[in-house]
Amino acid sequence: MREPMSYGAHGASSHEASRNEALAKFLEWFQQYQKELKKQTSRLQIVGREHCGKTWFARKLSEMSECVASHFCRPDEPQSSEPATVIRSIGEQLMRRFPNLVLPRLTTVTLLEDTVSALDHYLRLPLETMPSSSKPVFIVIDSVDDEETQILIQMLIDILPTWIRMVTTSREEYSIDKKSSEKGDILELDLMNDADFDRFIRSKLPHCHVEEVREASEGSWFYVDQLSRAVELGMVPSDLVPPPGVEKMMHLVARSLPGAFADIVRLAKTSRCRPTRQQLLAVSQMLISRDISILEKDIRLISALIGSSPVESELFDVPDIWFYLVGEENLRCHAAWAEHYKTKRRKSAQDICELAYHLSHSTTNPINAIKTLQSVGAGNLILRCHVIDLPTTALLKSAGAKLEENNYDVVYACSVGDVSYLDAILREVKPLPMEICFGLLTAAARGNIEMCRYLADHFPQLVTSSCCGEWNALRSAACYGQLEILHLLLDKGVDVDECGHSDRTALRAAAWSGQLAAVQLLLQTGAEVDRRDSEQRTALMAAAFMGHRDVVSVIIQYGADVNAVDKSGATALHLNLSNGSKQDEHSETTQLLLEHNADCKIEDGNGRVALHLAAYHGDPCLPFIFEKNQIVDIMDNMGQTPLMLAASQGQINAVQFLTVTAHADVDSIDNNGRTALQWAAINGHSKVVEYLCGVGSDEGHKDNDGAVALHYAVTHDDVELVKPLTNKHTVEAKDRYGQHPMMIAAANGNLKVLEYLMEVSDIINQPDHEGRTALSLASMASHTSIIETIAPKITDWSQRDSDGTPLIHTLILSNLIYVAEVFLTNGGCSSDADSHGRTCVHVVASTNDVAAAKMLKRIGGVNFEAVDRGGRTALMTAVWARHVAISVFLLDSCGVDPNRSDRQGATALSIAAQIGDRDLVNLLLKFGAEPKIKDSMGRTAMDVALISGNDSIVSLLQSANGSSGSSGIGSSVPNSPMDASKQRIRQIRATSSLRSQRIDHNFK
Repeated sequence: MREPMSYGAHGASSHEASRNEALAKFLEWFQQYQKELKKQTSRLQIVGREHCGKTWFARKLSEMSECVASHFCRPDEPQSSEPATVIRSIGEQLMRRFPNLVLPRLTTVTLLEDTVSALDHYLRLPLETMPSSSKPVFIVIDSVDDEETQILIQMLIDILPTWIRMVTTSREEYSIDKKSSEKGDILELDLMNDADFDRFIRSKLPHCHVEEVREASEGSWFYVDQLSRAVELGMVPSDLVPPPGVEKMMHLVARSLPGAFADIVRLAKTSRCRPTRQQLLAVSQMLISRDISILEKDIRLISALIGSSPVESELFDVPDIWFYLVGEENLRCHAAWAEHYKTKRRKSAQDICELAYHLSHSTTNPINAIKTLQSVGAGNLILRCHVIDLPTTALLKSAGAKLEENNYDVVYACSVGDVSYLDAILREVKPLPMEICFGLLTAAARGNIEMCRYLADHFPQLVTSSCCGEWNALRSAACYGQLEILHLLLDKGVDVDECGHSDRTALRAAAWSGQLAAVQLLLQTGAEVDRRDSEQRTALMAAAFMGHRDVVSVIIQYGADVNAVDKSGATALHLNLSNGSKQDEHSETTQLLLEHNADCKIEDGNGRVALHLAAYHGDPCLPFIFEKNQIVDIMDNMGQTPLMLAASQGQINAVQFLTVTAHADVDSIDNNGRTALQWAAINGHSKVVEYLCGVGSDEGHKDNDGAVALHYAVTHDDVELVKPLTNKHTVEAKDRYGQHPMMIAAANGNLKVLEYLMEVSDIINQPDHEGRTALSLASMASHTSIIETIAPKITDWSQRDSDGTPLIHTLILSNLIYVAEVFLTNGGCSSDADSHGRTCVHVVASTNDVAAAKMLKRIGGVNFEAVDRGGRTALMTAVWARHVAISVFLLDSCGVDPNRSDRQGATALSIAAQIGDRDLVNLLLKFGAEPKIKDSMGRTAMDVALISGNDSIVSLLQSANGSSGSSGIGSSVPNSPMDASKQRIRQIRATSSLRSQRIDHNFK
């Protein structure tokens, strides 16, 4: 089946969609300070009860472009919450995000023992000297639930610049200063997601009542997700009553897990770090007496059922709550892990430390533990700080490992500028050249002139060295405007254009950072003004992108090529306009470039000229750029004009200028046949849509997909956006797939918009080319509110697809039981049959879906004795498929007649006899099935069993009816419900022998 064009996100996963309201709340908090950066509101605390989805939400935030760093504290990995780990994690991400940020590589000991001072030199000083971001950004730290981490968060907030906000998640609100009521802003995840949580329940557990699950789960997203996985894997019945509370649910799931489950999870917990499945398998063999193939299957099953890592991941990772359920009993587990590391062929220093950790926490005799460590080379280790914990360190020392009492940190000494301290370190130890190199980098960035002079005198070979192939001391000093350091390094003979593998010189670094004095000094010293980096960008381009007007002016005075292009074909003007800033200095930089003959007609790699970029960002200098290039309808490689780009971004001022002053063609089309109006509608910019309609843009224009602007506007639940585009012509317009806007609104669940459109036209029942209607699209997307709203206008509730299958069948087969119930209670008919005459009761019988059958019984009016075109009942269908559960339900709860026969006279018992299912035969006999009933050819169930070679069934039926043999009539047997024509052919060709032929009947 051909898929329709996607107009919105209705295909997204329900879990992802369940946080839309929370994300909207977050964006509201974040955006309200875009212009006014208030320090006292720089923190947002996201709070919620355990397992309400805080970590998922934090990961969602970490994927946003405004997030510059994120860190996740894991309860099962204590080291992930240590200050040193958190600080280093945040720092490394900030360096990747901001290419001109130089952070010293401080040791773990320094970060742990002198956190306040280390933070000052590691983050505050470098960040303070960086140019401010043109817009606020944020850092996310998840699971801030202990006091030590909370204190660290407050320290980070105190040293971060105002343009970096802090977002944390925790189980409760927290304020460091107990005397102050200031906690930052609070976002309570639990309180605002009732509707989202209900949608999540319906998507994950469609068989259950939402109210029952909500009450039983106590608001836990973990509860719903975990239970649904157990149902999906068939570990617990789909029709169960949700157990009250997370713990009881976990006990229920645990009963379906392999017997070795508790030991396997304890082993995973004891490993300290998340093990791979192969590691866990190797260790499990030492603790659990089972065949390795069985253990492997057990681990795979446990991982699939309760694991938090993706199915394809090799890690064995489960939520920490399972660790609490299985309890401690870790002594044997530690011994197993110790044996694993002991038998490992090639042992790294980390392996020896892990071995020591497990030995120190097991029942191993201390003397034996020491001998084991000595045999694997623990005596050769030099420990610079305590390893893992004190018992581990003590055991390693007993085995001969040396613990350095003086924990020197060369880089930190250089960072603080303490020459005497560094001199003392150098007399005691011989540091690695890389440490000295990083120390010089840091000292240069801090402006520690005496430290730089000391290092340059004692290590002259490192003065021009690059760290990580990119940074050198000259570039570091230039980036932070340290003029004295620049003079010193240049006097020491450092080449002013010295650069690493990235080809970024000191001049480029100073230009990017806006260090005017440093730029002047470097140019006066002879720096090559148009030297290019690996991206073919010059210092002028770097300064122009950052909007440093004074720096741009100086570089131009030294003869820089204003119209040089980089690898992407962009000039300094292109890059300047790409920044999107609307600050005064940015506009002044743009005007300066224009005054010095920046060419507005040069096209970049996307075919865009300056006018395109200025329109896209709504640049204040748009009128000046238009004066330089008045071809207003110029197209880029995608055929898009400046007006289209401005409209797509909601830049109303730019749109007004381009249409009124520049006289842009409002109905110009791009390569996709779309106009500016359609691009504004696609991105939901109601003001631009209203304005363009007001100046005569054609709302009835169709693009290459046959869609009008209204098709795109209805993907947003914004009536104000839709109003200017709505008339009877556009509401009834169909795209290339035959879909009209009402169908798109229904598929996206946009109720307000759909209600508005229904006032204009009654086209709600018209289908697309595949036979789908607004009702079927809304139903398949689980938008029950749409079903209830449009129900009074529905004229055809069967909603058959191109194969003749009614919608109610499709909903049940798609496991959308809750939606099916809403569908039936609002007008859907349970007796609708497909091309084979099968109703929805046949569907639940063929899929063994007891939950759906219960729903059908609950709504009432359903005929469980309905027959298909072959005269077969749902019970017969269930028996053919060997489905015991649904057969029991039909017989016991629905009271169906077990002795009904199809058009060939076959009963359910005859079918069970043919397929040789003893359980079903017993079940049918128990509920009154008559063994003596004969089909149209005079055969009893025992005859059929005899023909099929099912001797055990023959014996069972003999004991049931007291007969000692068969009737001996005929050789054919009842046919599969899906294969009537083949059976008629077999009847013609049948022989008189009862055993001469075996007939294979497959339920198709």
